Amino acid sequence: LIEKPEDLSVAKDHCIAMVQCKVLKQLSILEQRRFDDEDITADVEYLSEKLQNSVQDLSSFDEYATEVRSGRLEWSPVHKSAKFWRENAQRLNEKNYELLRILVHLLETSKDAIILSVACFDIGEYVRHYPRGKHVLEQLGGKQIVMQHLGHEDPNVRYEALLAVQ
Repeated sequence: LIEKPEDLSVAKDHCIAMVQCKVLKQLSILEQRRFDDEDITADVEYLSEKLQNSVQDLSSFDEYATEVRSGRLEWSPVHKSAKFWRENAQRLNEKNYELLRILVHLLETSKDAIILSVACFDIGEYVRHYPRGKHVLEQLGGKQIVMQHLGHEDPNVRYEALLAVQ
């Protein structure tokens, strides 16, 4: 997953995914153990080193984009960071609004209240920090989908949807 891809961005995405799945923590536990097979020890050390290097190179936007693409949104610090949204809201327009489309799709398909709350919040921050955000969201059909969540059974989803449409 890290060595074989010829495209460095693919290897980087794999590293980010492993970091988000907390593989580094598991590797640190494995590093404490003794193995009879030296290959296992070498592999654990190699992977740990590669992932730690990728964490140092990781921008908060890369981490955010990987989280959105995975569909497993949670309240990580980047979501609540005003600085993050000021600097990166317009980046949701990249690749034909890929990340924004994914957020809208999550609102359509997810049943998880946390994912729905975070997606509503992120869409609200995008609209707040990007001047044409409301127009773009309407073109993607996202405004109506956010408004549907105003009647959601979970109060947090309703609250974030309300903030997003204001």
